[in-house]
Amino acid sequence: MPIKYSIHVTKEIIRSCKNLGMVDDIDIIGDKCPVALSVRHLFPEVHISNQYIFPRGMDTQMKISLPTKVTDFINKFDTLSSSPDLRLKMKGFKFDLIIPENVIASINIEDLISQIKKQIENVI
Repeated sequence: MPIKYSIHVTKEIIRSCKNLGMVDDIDIIGDKCPVALSVRHLFPEVHISNQYIFPRGMDTQMKISLPTKVTDFINKFDTLSSSPDLRLKMKGFKFDLIIPENVIASINIEDLISQIKKQIENVI
């Protein structure tokens, strides 16, 4: 059964990524973008494209579709690579990630349960 998990792309994370893609790091943008940093606690090897999360790096057999809200953010963030000050004006946001069963089976479920409990405790 898939699991719904809330992800927070914070203003602080966006700020830490403002210069990403400005120099010779084009090939690692998907490893260090705001969305990647926001899910790294779940998927340490994560790579992000403009449509998918690849939890196991560039293993394209295992991927999670991103909601439109996230793909719109990624596309805007990427187009602003030459304008880091404009990236700083982007707002943080939350989105629900639906983690499919095949991905759940490949991760340490105890870590995921621990993360979900922390998330619930922060709400209470």
